[in-house]
Amino acid sequence: MVSKKPEFETSSALPRSAANDEAVRCTVIRGGTSRGLFFHEQDLPSDPAQRDRVIMGAVGAPDPRHVDGLGGGDMLLSKVAIVARSARTNADVECEFANITPGKGRPSWGTNCGNLVPAVALFAAEERLVAMGGGAPVVRIWNRNSDSVIEARFSAVNGEQKECFRLAGMPDTGVCVDLDFVEPVGASQSLLLPTGNARDTIRLQDGRSVDVSVVDAGALYVFVTAGNLGLTATETGKQLASIEGAFDDLEFLRASVARLIGLVEKVADATVLTPDVPKLAIVGPPANYRYEGSSNEILAESCDLVSRIISSQKYHKAYAVTGAIATAAAASIEGSTVHEAVGDRVSSGLQEIRIGHPSGVLACAVETRISDGSHDIAFARIKRTARRVSQGTVFVPRLT
Repeated sequence: MVSKKPEFETSSALPRSAANDEAVRCTVIRGGTSRGLFFHEQDLPSDPAQRDRVIMGAVGAPDPRHVDGLGGGDMLLSKVAIVARSARTNADVECEFANITPGKGRPSWGTNCGNLVPAVALFAAEERLVAMGGGAPVVRIWNRNSDSVIEARFSAVNGEQKECFRLAGMPDTGVCVDLDFVEPVGASQSLLLPTGNARDTIRLQDGRSVDVSVVDAGALYVFVTAGNLGLTATETGKQLASIEGAFDDLEFLRASVARLIGLVEKVADATVLTPDVPKLAIVGPPANYRYEGSSNEILAESCDLVSRIISSQKYHKAYAVTGAIATAAAASIEGSTVHEAVGDRVSSGLQEIRIGHPSGVLACAVETRISDGSHDIAFARIKRTARRVSQGTVFVPRLT
């Protein structure tokens, strides 16, 4: 005898997994080599603590896997952008970025995320926060994190955006966006050289002396000469992790600079109190190396220097746009560690620096004005892409 298939109750009687959750409108966009969750500011709570709860829930943090949210379990894939129309005369929209490091219990609102800026422009255009005309339309973005303006220009034909450009390290093309970071100096410290020097020497705990340059353009960075640490700046993440004490030395250098410029009173406090400001980059002269996780080789002649970024004590698998800006600015400063790595090349005017990083080569141009020994960066220019990944609703746990 065959048993009759049971009849299920109507769907309205079935349990709802989101019954105790809160629905929030959300768009996921890949910008550059990062991916982020994009929210309209009006859709989020105005109270900062509740806002942070919502975005952490949307990402799936603090679980390092982000399995219960839309994060990627990776600092490059678990960012958040909040966007709104701007009342400022020099901007069309304004945005604020949060970094969510896997395993951390709260978001970090410290600095600009240059890779997501083209995604902000795409979000603003597609969500009709700005009026898009013909030709090559421009979106003027004010970034609250760094109190700076970025002009984003879409590549367009007859006013229609074209997916025309494949970024190094990315498997597919995206909407091409040219970015001008206007007067990017002083994102954190209001000075291009926060220590007043092109180069400083930090003594490690074992007594070794290491040369660093502290530069604040796009974001605040510490540039470390790779050779001082027995490195080449071509190391993969696994190679760097296999070198005993390497990450400890790099964090000590970063923390020492944080104390030197007054961010913390004690070196030991920096990892907890200011874990992602300043960021750190290892720099060296051009060299052949292989893509991260690939057998494909990048040749020395394709770049002007090689560099690896450490952010929140983790190896960066690509290169931050803000890091590229700081690197290009530092290359024009005579005596800096970056200037040395590119071969003591310095000039005023517009110059482009090609940075060899784990996922390829990133080019950044800066307009440098040098007068009576003073440095001024009028703008930094870089090309990125953006691609909308998904759009809809994310469910986050309600307050209890």
